[in-house]
Amino acid sequence: MTDPVILTRCAELGLSFDQAQRIALASGSALPWALGLDFVTFTPLKPRRWLWMAAQTSSVSYRGFLTPELLLEILMTGEVPRAFASHVLHLLEEAPIQLVVLAVEQAAQQGGVPIATLWRNVARIANEMQSRRITASMIYDAK
Repeated sequence: MTDPVILTRCAELGLSFDQAQRIALASGSALPWALGLDFVTFTPLKPRRWLWMAAQTSSVSYRGFLTPELLLEILMTGEVPRAFASHVLHLLEEAPIQLVVLAVEQAAQQGGVPIATLWRNVARIANEMQSRRITASMIYDAK
């Protein structure tokens, strides 16, 4: 039986339970951690600057810096400027999955875009960039 807290959190993130499991499994993470839940209280982690952290993480060792504003635009439109393709692929392949999930959640809140739209954009970007860790099939059936 699945914990109602997990199901509620999945719904908040616009993911089905199966999608959340696939994302956690692909990253080698525990499901609660991947969903941004505190391991002790099972409550969502306090809001932080997730987009900023994701942008900083994906800018490691690259000449240019991905800004949180540009990352927000990329997530909202699904369009990756050529100069930042390496940054975005690094985010999809190497960043902690929790950071990716929480950045998508924050982008939906900040951008006023339905989170399902953002997940479809992430799926499209992952497909176009041939991401091995986050794949379109993982999140393709997002609500």
